[in-house]
Amino acid sequence: MARLVDAARQMAGPKPNDSDKLSATRQAIYVAGAWNYNRAFSYDLDDPLGQHIKNRLLSTYVQTRKGNCVSMPTLFLIVADRIGLNVHLATAPLHLFIRYTDPNGVDHNLETTSGGHEARTEWYRENLPMTDRAIESGAYMRTLTKRETIAEMATIVMDHLLDEHRYQEAIDVADAILAVVPRDAYTMVKKGSALAGLLHQEFIDNYPNPALIPSALRPRYQMLAAANAKAFGEAEALGWEPSK
Repeated sequence: MARLVDAARQMAGPKPNDSDKLSATRQAIYVAGAWNYNRAFSYDLDDPLGQHIKNRLLSTYVQTRKGNCVSMPTLFLIVADRIGLNVHLATAPLHLFIRYTDPNGVDHNLETTSGGHEARTEWYRENLPMTDRAIESGAYMRTLTKRETIAEMATIVMDHLLDEHRYQEAIDVADAILAVVPRDAYTMVKKGSALAGLLHQEFIDNYPNPALIPSALRPRYQMLAAANAKAFGEAEALGWEPSK
């Protein structure tokens, strides 16, 4: 990582403007050269959405040079931030991208799966459909603060726990994320899924008919069912819609 940052600084020159810094960041990451051991970073077309959790890790991206819409913006963010660019993460459905603010205060979307070049908001709306409500509520297309960015990284932990059927731990992580990013519809949905997993583990798999649930356990069942409905309801209120 330090090698990439140092290379970007040298490429930008002694008194770089933002255009120089952006160009240097792109070259350090996406062009093969001695600075990246002649192994440029590129989009992993075999797993573009990072469905395999390990592939979302920055360490996997650095090792394999194949990234996705989670690992690629993370690396770009680190390099660009360290050479002095005003950059943050922003979210779209199942996607992260870079929001760069220029010296005049104008925001630009940078798509790291496509060389870190500028992308129109309309492009995201066409390729990653989202409701007007989701944008108005800040569920999508909103610039994240640095604290929110750190919380966003924890979604990988949450998803790993879900895959391991460690539902209560996944819920705990989701609650920690939502305490920092209360408009994170993705995390709300994953929390709802974890609650559904607990319902199956504790009740549905053991009592096919809810009437068979012992009276002493019914408050727990009702609490989980209500929390599950609430999680999905809150996501829908932000404009989230299930993938079609």
